[in-house]
Amino acid sequence: MKGSRRIAAAIVLLAAYMLVYFHRTMTGVMKPEVDYYAKYYGMDPGFLLGVLSSAYFYAYGATQLFMGPFLDRYGVKRANLVMFTLLGIGTLLMALPSPVALVAGRAIVGATATTAFLSYMRFSALEFDIEMQAKLASLALFVGCVSTIIATYPLRLLLNTTGLALTLVLLAVVALTIAVLAYTLSTDRGSSRELSLKQQLLVMARIARNSHSWGCGLVALTTYGVGTAYQAAWGQMHLSSTYGMDKYTVSMYLMLIAIAFAVSTLPTGYLSDRLKRRKPFAVAAAVVSAIAWILMYQSTLRANLALLEASLVLVGVSQGLQIVAPTMAKEAYSAEVSGTAVAFFNSILFIGIALLQLTLSMLNPLHSVIISLAIALLGIPIAVLMLRETLQHK
Repeated sequence: MKGSRRIAAAIVLLAAYMLVYFHRTMTGVMKPEVDYYAKYYGMDPGFLLGVLSSAYFYAYGATQLFMGPFLDRYGVKRANLVMFTLLGIGTLLMALPSPVALVAGRAIVGATATTAFLSYMRFSALEFDIEMQAKLASLALFVGCVSTIIATYPLRLLLNTTGLALTLVLLAVVALTIAVLAYTLSTDRGSSRELSLKQQLLVMARIARNSHSWGCGLVALTTYGVGTAYQAAWGQMHLSSTYGMDKYTVSMYLMLIAIAFAVSTLPTGYLSDRLKRRKPFAVAAAVVSAIAWILMYQSTLRANLALLEASLVLVGVSQGLQIVAPTMAKEAYSAEVSGTAVAFFNSILFIGIALLQLTLSMLNPLHSVIISLAIALLGIPIAVLMLRETLQHK
């Protein structure tokens, strides 16, 4: 692919991931809107919030195993045209005045959003050298962080001004625009169309038998996963009930995670490629995540805002450090099956996040903090024992 077209295609794929990331975390400040729906239809607000936020992640995780082989077979060009068109339709469905439509539309968004990160990672593997892979992954997560920042306090202001329905219509227009641009600019029509379905399933089975692949997904869950569950679902209940914050203050505190994530992710990618190391950053992510949740536990017991702020910043830093995990997941295999490799990684991560969101949204916030802390602590032995150094392997 020529230089200018390659850059334009990369920008569109980054915009696609930015939109997907916005959808992923936007429910983190939507408690007032969800409470309104729940009250009107006689539902439990905590249950509806948990189902709404986790619907994206269940669908996102469940469709990974389909989307990886689909993307490798048909390529970025056609996969994004189909999936982002459907994502736009799902977004419009969410705008209907019904909790069923809201949840169903969000599930469609989650199912079709899977193509964004997989496409970007496949595009990176095919178009750029291995020494740039961590930097490219960190760039994607950086724009995701920017999107998350927009999905906190700025989104709260937008919802108060325009309402939920119009906000969702605007997001649908963005999705349809991305679908057209991705089809126009991408030249990737698939590099494994010669593989039969049976051969593709054998590739997935080989990945599933690799403890390193499991380790990548589980480390990401104990770092990025517990933080995202907090951001997108139960964190707003924790902040309002423990510290007495209003909806505006909640959105600003959640923004701390996204800012710390954004600040730490680009240096991580640069240093990982420069030092030709991946595993030390994954281990560091697990350690920082454990420290963050220890501070969160102490903050919750004491209702201490200084400890809370420190813990939220460290949650974001741990998410920034773990950006090497998806890179490690794909580097263990050839570029031609990179979509499938990252899909397996994502299925572990996002099904785990969905379970955390649904469960922790219905528990006492202190109990949710304790569970998150226990999961974060597990990340340290997983990172040390299950991961191998993929960059040196290459």
